[in-house]
Amino acid sequence: MKKFMLIPTCFLFVLSLFFITPQDIYAYGYGLRGKDTLVAVYENIIAAIQNNDYKSIQSEVKIIEVPLSNYLNYYGINLKPALSKGIKEKSPDIIVATIEQLIYFAVREKIYWNIKDELEKFVATKARLKVIFQYYTVLKPKIIKSDQENNTRYKKEILDLIMGMKNTLGTAGAFGYNAKPPNLKEFTRLSSRLEKVLVLIFPHFKEGYGAKINPH
Repeated sequence: MKKFMLIPTCFLFVLSLFFITPQDIYAYGYGLRGKDTLVAVYENIIAAIQNNDYKSIQSEVKIIEVPLSNYLNYYGINLKPALSKGIKEKSPDIIVATIEQLIYFAVREKIYWNIKDELEKFVATKARLKVIFQYYTVLKPKIIKSDQENNTRYKKEILDLIMGMKNTLGTAGAFGYNAKPPNLKEFTRLSSRLEKVLVLIFPHFKEGYGAKINPH
């Protein structure tokens, strides 16, 4: 009798996995394992700048041609000329600021998709939030520096916001039991504040913050 009950339950669980499409997991610039592409490119560019290796930077920029084109379409802001200028003039400040702006666009897009999906795609919404945390990680040194210079506590606030956003996702429960529904209203409030706080720390995000994202 126990075996009879176990088989259909497991079958339903496995069957439910087929409703999580590859698009849900991979279409927005992330996978279930490893670093987000923008995070890896950012770190590689920082290392290349330290080695004065601008050929490598050109190669890294080619890797992110798709998000550069996508975010031009989504936000109407073209970051390619700034990157080309930064590489031509060998200006670390221009290059890094532009990649950081691209990361900010990516944060906004992850939030956009979670809200558009109304937090109903649990695996995808959780994965997007994990990538947002990766973006925070690469920006963290500058956030800490900003806190020290301006006597602010934005690092703590950002962590609290991300944790709060995580708590709004709800839980899938075990085989549907003890499931907790998502709280879209609270997620929207917290994510809106996160977008604003990042601009307070990184003034060059202001143009991206003001840009209305085109539906897609």
